Amino acid sequence: MKKTIILFACLLLSGCYNYKEVSDLAFVSSLALDYQNNNFNIILEIEENHKDNKYSSYILEGTGKTIEAAIQNASLSFNKDLYFINLNILLISKEAANNKLASILNYVSRDNNFSFNFNIALCDNPKEAIENIMQKEEIFGKYLSTLLKNTDSNTINIKLDNLLNNYLNENYDIILPIINIKEDTIIIDKAAIFKDNIIIDTLDEESLAIYNILLNNHRDYYLEIDNDIVFKTSYYQTSIYFKNNTLYIMPTLTGTFLESISHAPDKIVDKVNIKFNNEIENFINNLISLESDPLGLKRYTKNKKDIKYRINTNIILENKSLIYKGVSHE
Repeated sequence: MKKTIILFACLLLSGCYNYKEVSDLAFVSSLALDYQNNNFNIILEIEENHKDNKYSSYILEGTGKTIEAAIQNASLSFNKDLYFINLNILLISKEAANNKLASILNYVSRDNNFSFNFNIALCDNPKEAIENIMQKEEIFGKYLSTLLKNTDSNTINIKLDNLLNNYLNENYDIILPIINIKEDTIIIDKAAIFKDNIIIDTLDEESLAIYNILLNNHRDYYLEIDNDIVFKTSYYQTSIYFKNNTLYIMPTLTGTFLESISHAPDKIVDKVNIKFNNEIENFINNLISLESDPLGLKRYTKNKKDIKYRINTNIILENKSLIYKGVSHE
């Protein structure tokens, strides 16, 4: 009840809306955009209000030459005003991202009906994804927002303000998470990277983990060694600086091993260092070959060519007392 009163007061004081009852507003939780045959196809997920606090939503669909026209066509038989200020997720098809990203960002950033704190992701089957969550009596937009915040998985959490900063900054290339459905479950284990605002490649879950570590986007990270030992981080911090035409990349990972080990701890730590260094080197070499820079490394090098880089990983064991020799076998 308090939230309703506060929201109603904000609407009255904002100056952006005429006097309207909250019951006259339709709160949009998800907006999906596709672009086909010179038309925008949109899907709107509208939150339902229930007195018993149950969660539900329904969808509207529309097509138009512009985003605004598509939204208007979706709401032609609708007797409420669409309200995007509580939007949770904007889904963009790959086709729309490659051809109309500038128009999309221009629309959502200039319309004062939108806030700047909603998530953005790529999705080529938004209706299937939205209906999948709706059938579970959850609101898709809120479900996705929670899923993207979850630190147990190595996805990336991109919001409008992040995307705009990278889009307008010549030192960065865009990266966006990809939403798929697998065995009736929403999966976000990949991301698309862009060059000149065009999708050029996809990063897998392991690459996303490296991306998060290098940018200090704290998520759980597991590194498997020799198929039988897993190092789990509890904290990491990466320092990057440029000196003498060399880019120094220095991650420090604090964590522990999930299993007891039968080897000397220092030797295992050395293996972690070597493998993690190799993972970073492969990741950066891939970005260099693609000429894409979602890490924004150009801000350190000032766009100089023929840059050398050096990686120096520091692994810190959180509790050495947990590491002990396993039971030997006959």
